[in-house]
Amino acid sequence: MVMESETKRVLLVDDDHDMVRSLELYLRMAGYDVTCAFGGIGAIEEITVSSPSAVILDIRMPDIDGVDVCRHIRQNLNDTKTPIIALTAVSDPDVRRESLAAGFNEYITKPCDFKRVCQAVQFHSAARVA
Repeated sequence: MVMESETKRVLLVDDDHDMVRSLELYLRMAGYDVTCAFGGIGAIEEITVSSPSAVILDIRMPDIDGVDVCRHIRQNLNDTKTPIIALTAVSDPDVRRESLAAGFNEYITKPCDFKRVCQAVQFHSAARVA
């Protein structure tokens, strides 16, 4: 769990509202401050406003796909340090390679254990400060 004084801000992006609400609740219970977006456009808008400590991002979304959102964060916003974790139902190895090459720090496939996602956020956030 994250201590109150160490609260980290997480941006959670997925077009599946049920998934977002469930994972949001889990992350909040683990001590994270969570902001949600339900598509790529919302993610890009939100990241410029909220400056999250980490981003959990779906790959396949109807407006802008997660790989393009990740590229935008890394290149256009010049943000190479914020951990970006892919959380997706896409298990294709080529998509995984493309995602990691675009700048994702980790690639987790659904269905998944929320504890695993929380551990990835903790790990990559700690590596960011180290």
